[in-house]
Amino acid sequence: MKKTINLAILACLMIALTIAAQTDAAAQQLLLNEVEIDPPSTVSNSCQYSEIRGQAGSTVPANTYFLSVNSDGANFGFANQAINFGGLSVGANGTITLFNNATLACPNRVFPGQTTLLTYSSPLTIGTGSETYLIVSSTTTLFSGQDLDMNDDGLFDPNLGITVLDGFALIVNPEEEWVYGAAAGVVNISNTISLDQPDAVTRFANNTTPFAAGAFYYGELADSPDETTQYAAPLSPNFPQGGQLTPGAPNLPAAFTPQKAVVDFDGDGRTDYSVTRNQGGLLNWYTALNGSAETRFVQWGLQGDLPVPEDFDGDGKDDLAVWRSGNPSEAGFYILQSGSNTFKLEILGQTGDNPGVVGDWDGDGKADPAVYRSGAQGAFYYRSSQSNSEVTIAWGVTGDKVQRGDFDGDGKQDAAVFRPSNGLWYILQSSDLQVRYENFGLSSDVFVPADYDGDSKTDLAIYRNGAWWVKRSSDAVVLVGNWGLAGDTAVPGDYDGDGKSDFAVWRQGIFYVSPSGGSSPSYFNWGIAGDFAVANVFTE
Repeated sequence: MKKTINLAILACLMIALTIAAQTDAAAQQLLLNEVEIDPPSTVSNSCQYSEIRGQAGSTVPANTYFLSVNSDGANFGFANQAINFGGLSVGANGTITLFNNATLACPNRVFPGQTTLLTYSSPLTIGTGSETYLIVSSTTTLFSGQDLDMNDDGLFDPNLGITVLDGFALIVNPEEEWVYGAAAGVVNISNTISLDQPDAVTRFANNTTPFAAGAFYYGELADSPDETTQYAAPLSPNFPQGGQLTPGAPNLPAAFTPQKAVVDFDGDGRTDYSVTRNQGGLLNWYTALNGSAETRFVQWGLQGDLPVPEDFDGDGKDDLAVWRSGNPSEAGFYILQSGSNTFKLEILGQTGDNPGVVGDWDGDGKADPAVYRSGAQGAFYYRSSQSNSEVTIAWGVTGDKVQRGDFDGDGKQDAAVFRPSNGLWYILQSSDLQVRYENFGLSSDVFVPADYDGDSKTDLAIYRNGAWWVKRSSDAVVLVGNWGLAGDTAVPGDYDGDGKSDFAVWRQGIFYVSPSGGSSPSYFNWGIAGDFAVANVFTE
């Protein structure tokens, strides 16, 4: 009998854990999909709606809310909207639409039957001015008109038990206004130079990353009719061709797929602060995860090894990895795979090679071990993770500076070099095997190619004694910016998670970052003099 009771208890426990896991998974799948904030009508806000994306047919966990939170000094933390949509099933097209019917019905707008439509009645609008828009879960009942931040410190009151699942902020003055949920990863996606915030915001159809600034595009709406789905200028810098509102339906269009952030050990789309230090013959990694309080210390590699972190196992997180020089049968990549915490050795290269060209050469979503060997006939060598075969691309001549990047945006690394003798970049595009020639930079420059405009293509870029020059692939415009001092170490990366690389330098233990997303410049104390800033490994 005792054994039977224990088995019954165990069975109940397993069922409870399964239900809890399913509930948690359902919550994690929820994303803020689209919000119409300020319809064209001057007499009614009846066309406002908010839209949630989730797995079709899944049940939303209880006490899950859409929140629109006042973020400026007029009424910090005031909930303009707090709509409980817990318990609903996500519609067949993967959406739930929340529609306020307190005012006149939106003329001629019909929501498709494939969405789950929740109508509610509230005299308050979704929001105007500086506002934070969120999906949250809560251990207490929330309601429209509630003060969620009684002491106006920019944080939800702890007794409310609010957990932020996704969201974005539209903030006019980041210096004086709060982004609610910032600790969870919420960021301001809007401009900070105009009091007129966007009329509507849409998530790119293929972006499923919570809190990512680059997940959204926005703009004003056409003057008429009230139920318009057409955007109008001014538009967000990343506004795509064909972008429009799609109330109750899947969004259009898919975004450019942003290039993955370098040195991203937790897979959140942000470059982490990381340095290595040679101590006692070992290579020690010190990492502070960007956007969290977590720090990591790992011994991986030997003194003299070169750090080459990349996502070799395809789990979305960079792996600790080093390249160790040696004879052709000995040199190779020592990889600690983050997905399984297992060691993998890839023999490739020889002393004198440059391993800073690791990346996804075959387009399968996994980084391939790769090196560049200079000579009268230079060559890239990589081992395809897709076919496990070694591939050679003859490219470059003696004296060329190797460049790393996906310059044509096809998801594969391209063979590229800069030739100091004539100032030309030679790029062999993997998409069509056409050769691209670009005159840009001097032989004395530090070369920092990356995707600075978020169009999924690597831009030509150089760093020169505190000044940055970027030739944007999206429009061929040359962007010039001053960031850093002579002697600084260039460490470009996507530190704000908006899908664009940021100007950044490391100076004797401090990272200085100028975010591309428009937020204020920042600095982060990490490392000591003599350390190696890991993000510098992908510069030349």
